[in-house]
Amino acid sequence: MQDNSEERTVVCLLRRFVDANPEATAIECGKDVLTYRRLWDEAGALAARLQRTARFEPGGVLGVLFERGVPGVVAQLAAWRAGVAYLPLDPALPDGRIESVLKDARPFAALAQPDLRHRVPQTVPVSEAGSCDPAQEPRPVRSTLAYVIYTSGSTGTPKGVEVGHASLVNLLDWHRETYGTGPGVRVAAFAGLGFDASVWEVWATLAGGATLVLPAEPLGADVTAISDFLQENAIEQCFLSTPLAEELIGSDRPPGSLRVLLTGGDRLRVRPSGSFPAAVHNHYGPTEATVVTTASQDLRGTGRPDRPPVIGTPITGARVRLVDPQGFDVVGPGETGELLIGGEVLATGYRNDPALTEEKFVERRAGADGTADRWYASGDVCRWTDSGDLEFVERRDAQLSVRGNRVEPAEIEHTVLTVAGVSQSAVVLWDDGSGGSLAAFYCGAAAVEAVQEALVARLPRYMVPSRVQRLDAMPLTPNGKIDRDALLEIPAGPAQRPEGALRPGSTEEGIAEIWAELTGIAPDVRDNFFDVGGHSLLAARMIGKVRDRFGVKVGLQAVFDHPVLADLAAEVDAASKNGV
Repeated sequence: MQDNSEERTVVCLLRRFVDANPEATAIECGKDVLTYRRLWDEAGALAARLQRTARFEPGGVLGVLFERGVPGVVAQLAAWRAGVAYLPLDPALPDGRIESVLKDARPFAALAQPDLRHRVPQTVPVSEAGSCDPAQEPRPVRSTLAYVIYTSGSTGTPKGVEVGHASLVNLLDWHRETYGTGPGVRVAAFAGLGFDASVWEVWATLAGGATLVLPAEPLGADVTAISDFLQENAIEQCFLSTPLAEELIGSDRPPGSLRVLLTGGDRLRVRPSGSFPAAVHNHYGPTEATVVTTASQDLRGTGRPDRPPVIGTPITGARVRLVDPQGFDVVGPGETGELLIGGEVLATGYRNDPALTEEKFVERRAGADGTADRWYASGDVCRWTDSGDLEFVERRDAQLSVRGNRVEPAEIEHTVLTVAGVSQSAVVLWDDGSGGSLAAFYCGAAAVEAVQEALVARLPRYMVPSRVQRLDAMPLTPNGKIDRDALLEIPAGPAQRPEGALRPGSTEEGIAEIWAELTGIAPDVRDNFFDVGGHSLLAARMIGKVRDRFGVKVGLQAVFDHPVLADLAAEVDAASKNGV
């Protein structure tokens, strides 16, 4: 008999497939291959061990710190089988960010792979994911909460969004029915484990009985490497964040195996041609609405070239409304309004913050009968098209979208203000043609290096500004507010960059020319790529140009390991000499 504690959960969906197809391949990651039976058994044994720990809290939250790979997926499933929600902790986050998230979330414990255990603060009990007795089975425990994802917060601290099992299963059921993700289909996953897109990638695949294929090594934003991976592994479906999807759509050699390309997270600016091999679907949805709220039809060869691609119509279980500043519904094509989201897709609220939950998830009256429904005010301004689709227009508030990540500039500004000697700070987003880059300006005696160190130590990489610049005074509007438009006009200060001569005809000079082309700043030999306007997406483009110019095979990781121009040039020279 089916245990009621597993109704409307991924565990329920997965167990049915395990019972029917135990030897089907669930996950591939390099040479590591797991059948559905092994995935189920390993997660069950780990869940049983978790339940035996002294601090175990049924229905509680468990921190999960793993690199992307098979053990991380097993750990997440183990949390569910134990009857708790998981809190994904991305190893790419700095220690300060991991500490602040754990302090706010207050999990009963954290589960970490052995070489990452030291990253968990001593205030949180840690359990390593080691060998478990496969004969052990967890006892059934009911839990309505599935996971907690932390996003940037306007108060200067990250906020945790709690998502329930019912809304997650609603997403997975819709996904399976819409995209046919089922047995025999090979799906790739690239999103970082700390982002809600990874929940969608991983569990839409496994809950449908398809095969999840993970890269053995991180591919980052290297679209050439991603495309090769898709083709070499016969991948039929995948999700790519908007900037990466745009590059793949514009690629000269898109992977012929791909049949469905899903994208979302930022404003899509390009349209796939009718000859693109995969159906391209654009999506929209805040973390507070369980990853996806709306989805478009296949965009190939559709729409007006003078209008951006639409974000589509609500998925099953989602309700949307556009309202004007007075709260009245906007229904006419071409009229704009703030997007409100309701229905089964809504998160339960914010972790340990009932006041913010009450503020953001509001009971609003709807319909002639005067009944009140729960709605989340997205802060996004949209409009209806003549065809009945939604089109994204702009943000209503100060929140920014940076290469598919939503960022509250106030959180970055708060971090800058914690540096001794800083009196004012402001963060803006400037258009670099690659999804935008953050620039931080501040006033005070603090050195630029001190501000940069604080940002790197406390914020995720996507929130660290590419440019940090000290000003004698902030430009102000006539009413005394910081003039952010004026900040965008300020040229990068050459005083930020150390001086170093470039030898004519050298590898250093060639790489410097590529950097200048991409960032607009002419670097010196001791410059750090990420200090002169570089970010992960530009790094991928830069390393591609380096490969073409020097005829060497240098991976994207080389930029992160050797971000200083002189050091990167030495790596390129060594690769050339070794014939790599």
